[in-house]
Amino acid sequence: MNLEDARGLVGSDLLWLVPGTGKMLVGVTVRDTRVAYGRTQVLIEPLSGRGSRWADAELLQPVED
Repeated sequence: MNLEDARGLVGSDLLWLVPGTGKMLVGVTVRDTRVAYGRTQVLIEPLSGRGSRWADAELLQPVED
């Protein structure tokens, strides 16, 4: 995913695959985007709870119905 694609995700609710946990998915909202060390990253906040963190954009996937 490039930066232009990631910018289109700002404000979207998606699922984030938590690194190192196998298949744990957390509902998040994308707040911002950046490129760091050649990787596209997004600033995410959980839909429930609090806090935020930068995560690699390729770890996001659409919410399944």
